[in-house]
Amino acid sequence: MRTHYLAIDLGAESGRVMLGTLDGSRLSLEELHRFPNQPINANGSFTWDIDRLFIEVKTGLRKAADRKLAIHGISTDSWGVDYLLFDAGGAVMPPAFHYRDARTALGVKLTTARISREQIFDETGIQFMPLNTLFQLATESSQRLANASVLLTIADGFNFMLCNVARIDESNASTTQIHNPRTRRWSEIILDAMEFPKRLFPPVVPCGAKLGPLRPELVREIGLPPIDVIASCSHDTAAAVAAVPVSIEPATASPGRAPDWAYLSSGTWSLMGVEILEPLITPACRRMNFTNEIGHGGTVRLLKNIVGLWLVQECRREWALAGRQYDYADLARLAEEAAPFVSFINPADPRFIAPGDMPQKIALGCRE
Repeated sequence: MRTHYLAIDLGAESGRVMLGTLDGSRLSLEELHRFPNQPINANGSFTWDIDRLFIEVKTGLRKAADRKLAIHGISTDSWGVDYLLFDAGGAVMPPAFHYRDARTALGVKLTTARISREQIFDETGIQFMPLNTLFQLATESSQRLANASVLLTIADGFNFMLCNVARIDESNASTTQIHNPRTRRWSEIILDAMEFPKRLFPPVVPCGAKLGPLRPELVREIGLPPIDVIASCSHDTAAAVAAVPVSIEPATASPGRAPDWAYLSSGTWSLMGVEILEPLITPACRRMNFTNEIGHGGTVRLLKNIVGLWLVQECRREWALAGRQYDYADLARLAEEAAPFVSFINPADPRFIAPGDMPQKIALGCRE
């Protein structure tokens, strides 16, 4: 018997709506709709165009409706750390800040003035990156937080817009640096230290939790029946690692013994790590800036964030603005033709974190 599912996959450069068909033990995937994700740089802030993304999602869902298939579920995954604030009427409160917005540096200072790095890591097991949700929230105005009804990570926010049920899947909650991976709850210590309104943080649910049916107005607008919305692995890396065709056994996945396989998931960021059964929250792990994120089945992804395709993506964007369009195949060919080992840069240099004129930033780094 064939069963069909819809997946909304939101990446920092593009998004897509996928049709998955399960036929016995065989899973096939088909891309129904792909669309760019182009952040907005206006009024001094770097933000996401959530309204346009949701319009694109609905376009993909209409294409699914045109297939006249019996869809058994729909879910969304996205990049981590960013969030949406919703008002009492369920509407998104703009702006939806991008994790590369310049405000994050201030967020680190405001946070560490209230709670130490050591205590933050002991509570969350999450590596220190200025882009983390914790630091972003520290820069929010008290008035904006007071006006908000609920906070949801990006994928969970889209699930909410689909079904009107506000929950955060633990794979995305674990990336916020506000969630405790031992208790699998929001960290009371961090919430109290930062004086964040606790009412903003909805219940955390396990990967695969059923939320509710598609909103009636979307049923009418799109043409799909009231199918169930599922909080699957709403963090994209958790979804990717869940697809790795291996299993972990207690004998090889304990904190004292690493498994014999690792993963590398590459996109705007690259994530490399292992999958274990319990979080590894130690001084050594903190010093090496590793991170513990929750995955499908409650497993833990012990991993390291690595600068991925961000520099290439930004160069492509700048070249396109100048009228030079390159796809990734073009860039791969040009790289093969170029003289090797002429210049070296450190992609993790802070100068490359923010968007804007990346080719010039790289050229300056090479000259230096």
